[in-house]
Amino acid sequence: MVRLLAELIDLVLPLECAGCRRPGDSWCRRCSAALARSRLAPGGRLVAPDPVPPGFPDCFAWGQYTGPLRAGIRSWKDGGRRDLDRGLAVLLASAIADALRGPAPGSAGGCSWAGGPVLIVTVPSSARAVRLRGDRPLEHVTHHALECLVGVPGQGPRLLGPLDALNHRRVVADQAGLGAVGRFANLQSSMEVVGRTAALVRGRPCLIVDDVVTTGSTLAEGARALRAAGAIDVRAAAIAATPRRP
Repeated sequence: MVRLLAELIDLVLPLECAGCRRPGDSWCRRCSAALARSRLAPGGRLVAPDPVPPGFPDCFAWGQYTGPLRAGIRSWKDGGRRDLDRGLAVLLASAIADALRGPAPGSAGGCSWAGGPVLIVTVPSSARAVRLRGDRPLEHVTHHALECLVGVPGQGPRLLGPLDALNHRRVVADQAGLGAVGRFANLQSSMEVVGRTAALVRGRPCLIVDDVVTTGSTLAEGARALRAAGAIDVRAAAIAATPRRP
């Protein structure tokens, strides 16, 4: 119902730029240019937080969580801007494609996932977040991202998902305002693979999808739960990553 109301509002109210809130399109020309500049160079799309939490998987992100991209993601996730779904999905699709190819040959990471299928798993939303937002925006964007990859030459293995495979087995606090240590403690051993998808996870590669990589605690915990359920290799993809401190 909340999503339907948001879509109806979009029909009758003029759009504003997600980056600077000027009336007009979803992205004004100036913010579109700034958005393009936030894209990580090919060699920098394999990202890691500082410090790296134990068990953090190889993770690929499209851009830096700064400027218009940060403002847009916040408006999309917490401001109900579902008109941004498809645009953000294109960015996520690029990060997913990078993750499927894997780290460069000779690096410390794994190799390309030439065979398939690969399970696409979204990080779970807390019950409180679902109540506040009325939906699960990451799942919608991930669906659109996978649609972008269908039929693309060289896309790689067959993709299954997105799967709602991970579940919080205990209540976790809101991550906002917590530092790296607090986030890790808050999420440690908090996730599990739900019973109906355990058979799918066992013996298969899995790709965890999130919107933003901050401290990496969410992805590290999700990877731990998938490995515990028998996943043979776990990687991650995100729209954006918080810039590392110099």
